Amino acid sequence: MTSGGRHMSNQNDASESRQRQMERMQKDRFICDVVGIKLTDAGEGLATAELTLTPMHLNGVGICQGGVLFSIADYALAAAFNYTEDSVLSLDVSISYCRSAKTGKIIARAHETSRTRSTALGDVVVTDESGTVLAYAHGRGFVLNAR
Repeated sequence: MTSGGRHMSNQNDASESRQRQMERMQKDRFICDVVGIKLTDAGEGLATAELTLTPMHLNGVGICQGGVLFSIADYALAAAFNYTEDSVLSLDVSISYCRSAKTGKIIARAHETSRTRSTALGDVVVTDESGTVLAYAHGRGFVLNAR
């Protein structure tokens, strides 16, 4: 097989892996159907999730509820972690809120920063659609070996 053939095979493998990753994460009915978060991109150690704010996402003072920001960050991080046949479950996630949002779209971009046989580490930046940072999150997950 030529190096070009290997490259094409690697692209196909990555595409199939990305598709499995997207399908796996979309099985989270609560996050997808109730909260309304959509996984818009995923790849090896990377994921992007989006949510268009509605009145149900706002707290009593009319700004996005902190739990919504946490949910989108946690979901994006889970998607970034779950790109292999292994399952990764959150052990802990911490979040720092920077700004509030009232309307529009919020976007969480997560990336895995480290992985061992048993743990994964990752970071998430949550922004509004103009790029203003709303929150930063950091998480650690437990890798359940699929083998």
